[in-house]
Amino acid sequence: MKNTPWNRRDFISRVAGSLAASPILKRPDFLFGQSTKSAPKMEPNAKPIYRTLGKTGISLPVVSMGVMNADVPGLIPRSYELGIRHFDTAARYQQGRNEEMVGRMIKEMGVRDKVIISTKVLPPGWSRDRGEMALPTHSAAEVKARFLEVFDGSLKRLQMDYVDILYNHSADSEAEVHSEGALEAMAELKKAGKARFLGVSSHKPDMALKEAMKMDVYDVVLIPLNFTKANDAEFLKTINEAAKRGFGLVAMKTQAGGAVKPDPKLGKPLTPASQTALLKWVLHHESIATAIPGFTTYEQLEQNFSVASNLAYSTEEQEFLSDKSAVASAQFCVQCSECRGDCPEGVDIPRLMRSHMYAVQYGNYALAEETLASIARGKGLAACKDCESCRATCRNSVNIAMKIEHLKTLTANRVLAA
Repeated sequence: MKNTPWNRRDFISRVAGSLAASPILKRPDFLFGQSTKSAPKMEPNAKPIYRTLGKTGISLPVVSMGVMNADVPGLIPRSYELGIRHFDTAARYQQGRNEEMVGRMIKEMGVRDKVIISTKVLPPGWSRDRGEMALPTHSAAEVKARFLEVFDGSLKRLQMDYVDILYNHSADSEAEVHSEGALEAMAELKKAGKARFLGVSSHKPDMALKEAMKMDVYDVVLIPLNFTKANDAEFLKTINEAAKRGFGLVAMKTQAGGAVKPDPKLGKPLTPASQTALLKWVLHHESIATAIPGFTTYEQLEQNFSVASNLAYSTEEQEFLSDKSAVASAQFCVQCSECRGDCPEGVDIPRLMRSHMYAVQYGNYALAEETLASIARGKGLAACKDCESCRATCRNSVNIAMKIEHLKTLTANRVLAA
């Protein structure tokens, strides 16, 4: 787009796209090392499927953009050009630079009234060393004041007067979902017209949905959902119940960590068809209004949005989903926390697993460090240093010991701050 700033990664990505289209370099595996088959693309003139985001009444294409890891500004106008209308960011993503990029591009495009913008604020002051019963370390008044301060910064970075959805970010305990200070701040912002709708995001989806349904506060719930939950009938029932009650449901973590597998122990790199199959699996649940897969390249964007107009599985996608080893090879932590009881030190293993995913599969070291830093004192990676072997066992398919050792190596080599 005219007057759109490019950075180095943007230039490389555009050049890579041009090379991939040239007669000399027709093989996608030459550039991306994933598959000998091209990544799926949306059919010309195909119209995306729209769904209503619960009681908000907002109508959205089933595929939106999770901007968290993206740092190529041109992805936003290209996403809009293809048909994406919802862009999801947060105050803490890339230390605020993510919101700045979204705000700058939306302003330059002149489409603020045609898009849905969501951001998130993480309330301060929670002690996480008691699992589900987190304890506030700040008063409700302090939490409210800090929440309002952070959100004011978000609006300035976004260059906007309001956001469409404001989330209580990463509410992973009942106490955080019900945070008095955060809820008071959010209600005040909604009344002032600075947030049209209120939401909660959580890595504990079953808990968050059940608690949200007890409250007359949240309009939207952002939850992780992918094929590793295929056999969790109770959770899928909860999703449907929440949708019937009018909650707008947005899915994240749809591809269970993505196609990139930089360590052989994490399995082989996955094909583009595996990624579209995973996204379609999520969207086959009609209670999900839209998904926010993260993409950082133009090819990934085209691949993800190809799903938006047609949810029927291809033969290759069906073959992937029918492979019973696929769930195990995903190595995806569902944050059930059952492993914590195995550890004599009570280490917060779920957060360590998320830190590993952010660092190794997302390549987002800053977010990995923030997640490590959020762990209660004495319950983080340092508590694992004297253990010769890990006693914790995943009830699903995650190799906990391998990932903890990998984190130790990353911190020892100063790839990650301890």
